[in-house]
Amino acid sequence: MLVLWAVAAGLLGLSVTGCVRLLEPRASDATYYLLGDAPQPDARPNDESPTDTTGLTVGLRQPRLAAYLDATRIVTRRGPHEIQFSEFHRWGEDLDRGIGRRVATGLEAQPGIRSAEVVPWSPGATFDFILQLHVLRFEGVGPPIDPEADEDDPPPKGHSRVVVQWTLLHPEDETVLARHTTRHEESGWSVTNYSALVSRLGTSLDVVVDDITTRLQQMDRS
Repeated sequence: MLVLWAVAAGLLGLSVTGCVRLLEPRASDATYYLLGDAPQPDARPNDESPTDTTGLTVGLRQPRLAAYLDATRIVTRRGPHEIQFSEFHRWGEDLDRGIGRRVATGLEAQPGIRSAEVVPWSPGATFDFILQLHVLRFEGVGPPIDPEADEDDPPPKGHSRVVVQWTLLHPEDETVLARHTTRHEESGWSVTNYSALVSRLGTSLDVVVDDITTRLQQMDRS
């Protein structure tokens, strides 16, 4: 009986040790990226109030993404019908949330806009306009890497591409007040540099913000 107990205890110890090894974290080869916030304007002069009590308020709905973008992997288009999902270059957050945050911080930095709030909105929040984004393209575009190319050869060049349809709605009855599609590309992207691609995509979102701001200011003056 004593021998059987010792054998059982030994087997239990091996089992526990094996479980511990299975729980050890494994290093990931993936790199994760964030769009970050929009560039902010220079600090206000000392005699200007830091809190603007005037200006428009905008409520941002959750951005809608084209179905092929609804993933954590960064997308690269290799031709009119071919796309690739990177296994090792991924978004560090849900892409729709990152886009919403970038657009909101960009709007708040614009003159004449007091606040831009992303869903979920604060209880009782009211807005002058509701903004809905529909992201149709959000990708790098470039030729594939030639596996037989010399290691010293520079990688081929491509560009980023962003296409966003945006709609401004009345906050009470959701009447469509304005609708437009902004298209923007940033050239000079080295197709192996994903950090540069993310930066270019963010710059294109800033162009979207500029277009939305121009329309908001026109509607406010009218």
